[in-house]
Amino acid sequence: MHSQQQQPPNDQLATAETNAPSALRQKGHSAINRVDHKNQPRSSSGQKRRFGAAGILNVLLTNVVLQCLLATSVVTVTIATLISQVVNACLGYTIYGKLVFRAKGLRHHQPLLRYLILMTALWLLNAGGIEAGKALGMNRNLAAAALIPCLAIVSFTIQKYMIFRQ
Repeated sequence: MHSQQQQPPNDQLATAETNAPSALRQKGHSAINRVDHKNQPRSSSGQKRRFGAAGILNVLLTNVVLQCLLATSVVTVTIATLISQVVNACLGYTIYGKLVFRAKGLRHHQPLLRYLILMTALWLLNAGGIEAGKALGMNRNLAAAALIPCLAIVSFTIQKYMIFRQ
């Protein structure tokens, strides 16, 4: 005759899971499946990975535009960075807002306005940084590429804490 095992209450199950997870798995119990992920804070490292992945795509497209404009000398550095920043802003607001930070209410004016202010600040930093590099004898394209990590860190931090905060 096979005896039925009685399942312990959730609090005992969670305690047992912490103390002896392999014993519970052997008995067929799993507190892991009972965890409510909706009420837990979003993982910062997960956001960083998503920001990095989305950022690679956005940076590649934005920098193709910027590098082509800088290489041809058809427009000034200020106009080249402005055009690339417009491309970046159009892609970025949706990509970062929805995929990275999973923000709600992206159609509201306040996050959009904050994002546009950030994009303006990043554009000015980018243009100023390229001009500073050029004044120091650096190639404009190399200066633009060197600014990418710095601007990415500033962008991530401001988007996380000021634009798409939940």
